[in-house]
Amino acid sequence: MHRAILLVLLFVAGCTQAPPAKAPPRSAVGMAPLGPCPPSSWKPEAPPPTASAKTSMVLLAVGEWARFGRQITFYSSNAPPRTEQLGVKERDAPERIADYWASVDKPGRSGLTDIPWSAAFISWDIESAGVPRDLFCPDQSHTIYVERMVTRAARPGAVFIPRRPTERAPEVGDLICAARDGSGTTLDNLNRGAGHCDIVVEIRPGEVHAIGGNVGDSVNRSVFPLDGGGFLSPISARPVFTVIENRLP
Repeated sequence: MHRAILLVLLFVAGCTQAPPAKAPPRSAVGMAPLGPCPPSSWKPEAPPPTASAKTSMVLLAVGEWARFGRQITFYSSNAPPRTEQLGVKERDAPERIADYWASVDKPGRSGLTDIPWSAAFISWDIESAGVPRDLFCPDQSHTIYVERMVTRAARPGAVFIPRRPTERAPEVGDLICAARDGSGTTLDNLNRGAGHCDIVVEIRPGEVHAIGGNVGDSVNRSVFPLDGGGFLSPISARPVFTVIENRLP
């Protein structure tokens, strides 16, 4: 009898045990560490627009979007993306895209180079906002600079904190990053695959607006749906794997 009661108690305890916590994001497994951020001689073309680095990131992104003709694309959970206004294409602004490439030490590239430049755009924006390289390391690949953010987040003073989309409702200044071309990149599988990030510039009821480069061959404002709690709704055309919290002042 006592044995039966003990088994019942053990069964109940097992059923009520709290599930294990998710492991924190980590650097790419099975790959050589990235090491410290390499030095660069590149300098921004002008001082940041404001004393706030976060605000400067947003203003710079909006300014480049206006320069490229204010292209805008709407995303939904269950329909293809819809572009309502076309902007200036990369082939018509090669010199400006060359400026983005220069920020990741690729001075020979431009809008006429058939290489994705979206990560160069984000790098140009954050560097131009005055963020030092010990807090953000520019790169021509989104998933490489995100991996460095994951590593940096474990140390004091980090300003970019990668979060899972279910853990962070986007705020202005955050980055929204998605896997691309079927790379399967997630925070638990940082495989250095293809990705794309946009900078959040505005939050509206039920939607978040974010600006990135090389979307439809232009600097594009993307509109993503939010659920009732302010979190990103799943988007089939843009498999978001992280919302990066921006703690810059």
